Amino acid sequence: RSVTYRELDEASNRLARVLLEAGVGAESVVAVAVARSVESVLSVWAVAKTGAAFLPVDPQYPAGRVEHMVVDSGVVVGVTLSQVRDRLPGSVRWVVLDDAVTVSRLLSVSAGVVTDVDRGASVRVGQAAYVIYTSGSTGVPKGVVVTHRGLANVVAAQRSGFGVCAGARVLHCASPSFDASVFELVWALGLGARLVVVPPTVYGGEELARILVGESVTHAVLTPTALSSVDPAAVGALGALVVAGEACPPELVARWAPGRRMFNAYGPTEATIMSNASGGLVVGESVTVGGPVRGFGELVLDGRLRPVPFGAAGELYLSGPALARGYRNRSGLTAGRFVADPFGGPGQRMYRTGDVVRWRRS
Repeated sequence: RSVTYRELDEASNRLARVLLEAGVGAESVVAVAVARSVESVLSVWAVAKTGAAFLPVDPQYPAGRVEHMVVDSGVVVGVTLSQVRDRLPGSVRWVVLDDAVTVSRLLSVSAGVVTDVDRGASVRVGQAAYVIYTSGSTGVPKGVVVTHRGLANVVAAQRSGFGVCAGARVLHCASPSFDASVFELVWALGLGARLVVVPPTVYGGEELARILVGESVTHAVLTPTALSSVDPAAVGALGALVVAGEACPPELVARWAPGRRMFNAYGPTEATIMSNASGGLVVGESVTVGGPVRGFGELVLDGRLRPVPFGAAGELYLSGPALARGYRNRSGLTAGRFVADPFGGPGQRMYRTGDVVRWRRS
């Protein structure tokens, strides 16, 4: 199945209008409980056009976790498909995309551009773009609120660092419940490239390799685990590869770096997906998280918030406009992790990653 940009634009405009009719707007949250598919991409784009924030929900999650997410985030309405509707909380009004009533309504509204007049207000960069729940050390899911400003920063970093153009074919393989999926979406759609959507039942191995080859994928972001299940000799078109989400072993670099540009990326959810990226990885050299990408400042500090010398271990602190707003309904946790930046100007914050790193002189 192939969808053009025009078709995606018009279909998402229609869905956006239906969501606006349901009371969606800036700072409201819309759950998207759709497995990775054309429909999930369409739903995210539609929510963005309303000015609201989308909340990815995996219908396969335990019912208690899904209930916590939609209640804690204050979901106004959700988008889903009929095959999973019965697994979702009844406390939320769900727009079921393949329901006959919904299909009829979608066809009855305009496919024209959604404007500030339709939204009732302009979308501002400091407003919420999406909310993603992470388990954290306590096991209680906490919602990270990411702004449009942070997301725009990701697109700017992608433009300058990873060489995507309109002729590229970008893999969409990450689960919609993880922010790597957002990285894939804006990597392709933000730059006019083709997005190759992997079926939700494919995780790696020969099935993934067949898609990489059959669709001539040129750009991908994958975990080392997924990448290690594929034979690099079979995917010659893959010219740019970003590994993220796990430590990348040198052995994987030795297998994949020759003949292509390979990068190692790092970033907590609280830093809008990616805060660091290495230069092109070279076989035989150390694999590092690289330096900060556009929009980030970084400090390596000791327990008393003093900078440590080069080569000494310390905790990594991130700063800059691309930081997330904080945790949904968790003001105490937000204050403890997003702290005042003693080296910045008034009101500037930095995020305590909890990760121990050291500066390299190179």
